[in-house]
Amino acid sequence: MPKAATVANIPSPRIIRLETPHHIVRTAELSDATQRWCKWLLDPATSRLLNAKPAEMTMENLRTYIARFDRSQSHLLGIFDKQTGLIVGIRSLYVDYVRKEFQDNILIGEPEERGKFARTESTDVIMPYFFEELGMESSRCSVLAYNSRMLEVIARKGWVLERTTMKPSAAGGPPIEVRHYRLTREVWRQKMRERQLQS
Repeated sequence: MPKAATVANIPSPRIIRLETPHHIVRTAELSDATQRWCKWLLDPATSRLLNAKPAEMTMENLRTYIARFDRSQSHLLGIFDKQTGLIVGIRSLYVDYVRKEFQDNILIGEPEERGKFARTESTDVIMPYFFEELGMESSRCSVLAYNSRMLEVIARKGWVLERTTMKPSAAGGPPIEVRHYRLTREVWRQKMRERQLQS
C-alpha cells in the first residue's frame, strides 16, 4: 500500500522554463552538451568547490549525465545567458513528493560568471517554482565547510544546519566536512516579504 501511494504522488515528466533579467533557466537537453561544458571540471576552483579531481568529461559521459534526469523526480536545469545563449551553470534538483521537499545543487561552471547574476537570479525563480508551483514544503542543500562564501549566503537566507558529515578529500588530504541545511517554505516566504519591504 505505501508503494502505491508513493507512485501515485509522482507526476508526469515536465519541461521547466523560467526567465530572469539576464538568464533563461530551463530543462537541459542532450543538444545542450558542449565541449566547453565538458571542460568545467578542469578549472581548479570548480573541482575544489565540488571536492572532485580536475578532469574533462567526454561528450558521451555528459550526454549520459543529462539523460539521467527523469524530469519528474529529478531535474537538470541549465542557466543560459540571454545575450549569448551560452550555458553558464546548472542546477540539479531532486524532488521527494512524499516528504514534499527538494534537494538543490548548483554549479556555476563559467568562472567569469561567478559572483554576478547566475546564482542569485536562478535562485529567485527556482524557489518560487518549487515552493509555490510544485507545492514543496522544504528544501535541502549541502555545502562544503570551506566554502565560506556560500555559507554566508545561506545564513542570510534562513537555512538551518541539521547535521554534518565527513567525506574523503578528492585532493588526497584530510577528510572534508560537509554541512547539510534545510529551508522551510514558511521561512523562505518570510525572507521574501522582508526583501520586498527593503526594496
